[in-house]
Amino acid sequence: MEQYNFTYNDIHNTIRAAAEKIKASGFEPDYLLAIGGGGLIPARIMRTYINKPILTVSLTRYSDEVGTAPSDTPIKLQWLEPDTNLDGKKVLVVDEVDDERTTLEFTLNHLFEKHAETEFAAFVVHNKLKEKKGILPEKLSHFFTGEDIHDYWINYAWDAEDIDQFGKK
Repeated sequence: MEQYNFTYNDIHNTIRAAAEKIKASGFEPDYLLAIGGGGLIPARIMRTYINKPILTVSLTRYSDEVGTAPSDTPIKLQWLEPDTNLDGKKVLVVDEVDDERTTLEFTLNHLFEKHAETEFAAFVVHNKLKEKKGILPEKLSHFFTGEDIHDYWINYAWDAEDIDQFGKK
C-alpha cells in the first residue's frame, strides 16, 4: 500500500506556507478551532503564525474495537460550552486531513447551526484528491489547504508509537 510518512518538519513547513496564504487572502480569524484529535497539533503550529486563541472540539468516527469500520457519521466527544459566544467573530477551523470530508461537513454544519452570526473558514494540512462523501457548507467563507495529495494512507509523526523508528524502512 502506498503511504506518506509526514514528519513534524514536513507539517510545520506546510502550515507556515499555508498561514501566509491565509493572511494574503485577507481572512483574519479571531480564533483557531482545532478538530481533535488530528487538528490539535496543526492548530498549535498555526498559532505560531496566526497568534490567536485555540478552541477545541473533538469527534470520532472510529470505535475502540479493533477491526471495526469507521461510522458514517462522526460522534461528538467534546464540544464548545453552551455559553461560548462567537457572534460577529471569525473562526478558522483546523484539521489534519480532508479525506472523505464527513468530519468537516459535520463539524461546520453544527457550528453554523449554533453560531449563525459567525464567519467560519476551514484549513486542512492535507487534502486528498478524491471524490468526497461530505459537502462543505455554502456559508463557509474560505477553504484553505496546505497540500493536495494522492489518496494514500497517511502516517503522521504524532501517531507514532516509536518516534525513533518513524518513517524508517
